[in-house]
Amino acid sequence: MTLRDLARRSFMVGGSLFVVAGFWLLHNGRLTLNASHSLPEPAYLMWAWPKVIWKGAVISADPPAAYAARFDGLLFTKRVVGLPGDRIEHRDGAVCVAGECFPLAVKDGAPFAPALAEGVIPDGHYAAFGSSADSLDSRYATVGLFARESIRAVGVGTTLVPHWKELKAWADAHGY
Repeated sequence: MTLRDLARRSFMVGGSLFVVAGFWLLHNGRLTLNASHSLPEPAYLMWAWPKVIWKGAVISADPPAAYAARFDGLLFTKRVVGLPGDRIEHRDGAVCVAGECFPLAVKDGAPFAPALAEGVIPDGHYAAFGSSADSLDSRYATVGLFARESIRAVGVGTTLVPHWKELKAWADAHGY
């Protein structure tokens, strides 16, 4: 095999892999911009398949039934803290999952909403939280655990994309 044949085959294999990866990304990939302060990163690189969920992954899920009308057409984006089999406990005004505690937001001296019930996370469900106490997440019973079927994408946070407010300011400054 000559160097020319090796280069041609490498180009064909590399080009084919690039095309397959591109189609996978177009079909399964998404870029989610953070519109709130519930998580620290300004954006999230997400994929719909394969749906492998791990502790620390960021998920986008359908809004819980209690908030479906209010958040129609939007997804909840939170970080997975509790996996099936992890224990949920209450300690000092906080919901704790696998030893990591998340304080409840207090309004007029009482928690904003009832806390998630204590127990063990069942199969096919995940506890997912934002980083601020006022994040609407699994610490509250009205949100609860996220069922695997309601999770639309899994991903990781990135700082490669500026916060949407910075993008808007740039677009406004340039007349877009």
